[in-house]
Amino acid sequence: DIVYAEVFDRKVIIHTLDMDIEYYGKMKDLEKKAGDEFYRPHRAYLVNFNFIRKYDAATIYLKKGLALMAKQNYGEFVKRYLRYIQKKEGR
Repeated sequence: DIVYAEVFDRKVIIHTLDMDIEYYGKMKDLEKKAGDEFYRPHRAYLVNFNFIRKYDAATIYLKKGLALMAKQNYGEFVKRYLRYIQKKEGR
């Protein structure tokens, strides 16, 4: 399971619970493949809603690591995350 992905020095680094995978690529391509469980709160990060522990206007704290939040994306993130939680609990 992917916890989150980040871009660093033109490499995409995928962080899983067990290991990190690095490759040269574009976050945009990974974002398209990821699906509804993922959100891109900042141009350098893609997070999996399943592994969010808490968040604030600047940071998303994940089960393994953390991701930055771009201020302009905070409102949309909260809406999408709450919708995801409702959908998950409704199953």
